[in-house]
Amino acid sequence: MITQKTPAARLCAILATCLVLAMVAGATRSHAATVSVQAKRATILDYIRDIQKQRKTLVGVQVNEYEVYIGCTSADRIFAQTGKHPAIMGLELMNVIAYPPYKSYLIDRVLTQTAAGGLVEMSWHERNPVEVCPRGEFFDCVKKPMTAETFRAVLTKGTPEHKLWLADVDAIAKVLGELRDRGIVVLFRPYHEMNREWFWWGKQSAYPELWDALYDELAIRHHLDNLIWVWSPDRDTLDPAPFFPVRHKPVVVGADVYEQDADSPVYASAYAKVTALDPAVPFALTEVGAAPSGKVLDAVNPAWVLLWGGEYLNSNWALDPANCQFCNKPERVAAFFKLDRIVTLDQLPTKLRATISAGITNSHPLHRANPVCPAKLR
Repeated sequence: MITQKTPAARLCAILATCLVLAMVAGATRSHAATVSVQAKRATILDYIRDIQKQRKTLVGVQVNEYEVYIGCTSADRIFAQTGKHPAIMGLELMNVIAYPPYKSYLIDRVLTQTAAGGLVEMSWHERNPVEVCPRGEFFDCVKKPMTAETFRAVLTKGTPEHKLWLADVDAIAKVLGELRDRGIVVLFRPYHEMNREWFWWGKQSAYPELWDALYDELAIRHHLDNLIWVWSPDRDTLDPAPFFPVRHKPVVVGADVYEQDADSPVYASAYAKVTALDPAVPFALTEVGAAPSGKVLDAVNPAWVLLWGGEYLNSNWALDPANCQFCNKPERVAAFFKLDRIVTLDQLPTKLRATISAGITNSHPLHRANPVCPAKLR
């Protein structure tokens, strides 16, 4: 016998069915996201390895920490200047600790880049964790020196110094974890230029332990399997070998090179010193000021080149253009983007872009796409 359900009964049945479907879909999405970010990481890493075999180079542009809030970033300026978006957007984690709004704007930039199928790289200029760092002075705090004894205390579990450091690590882990849960892979470049003295971690004999400790916290304790770890000393001025990680080797090695001469031999020298530490992993020019020549790229064959942002992209944007030693002229950047081996966002393989962007949307962006940029930065 068939009985007709009352409207209320039919509504209850519909709601119950929707609830079950939502629970199943939610569980499926959660599982898919975990698998997806691992698959994405593997695909991206395979591509980075393969691009060097193709003798091609991805181009990246740094969007500095002060730029995430503003309407026209360095990446936008590059698009206005060249008609191309960078394949890699460089970003900074430094301000997520003391500036709650920064996280939202940072993630907004990440979502826009990855939804378009592009890659993101993040550096971390961690403040000196044992110093008093007034809000707005994070970069100054990065440069506050640390004694070897204090550095050892930072690495020693249970000490006040270690607890202060760990609090900063946990703060960035929340952001990186949110990106992981959204299916976003990050080229993660912490504690760079460690072979120089200007950051608190610089020229510390125990630096490899700091790298390994950070890896233990992020990759193991926080289960951040969406990171591709990038290690990058400064040019060739001091042997980077004593600072190479011991327990947790980097996935990519690189060098930060600021040279006025596009054909400078420093590029090749830095490449030789860094790649000698692990010839099997990809190499990148992880920071440059003035763009290197095609001759240099052919010689060192980097997987990517990250152009530093702001006035480094155009000396006319500097307060004192005549003294902007490592800044580019507009024609130098334009010529760099036109090199046959350079790969911009639109030139990434379609399948790779689809993999990167899978499941990622930015339905309510905090910024306007392709804004009209003013002629001056200030």
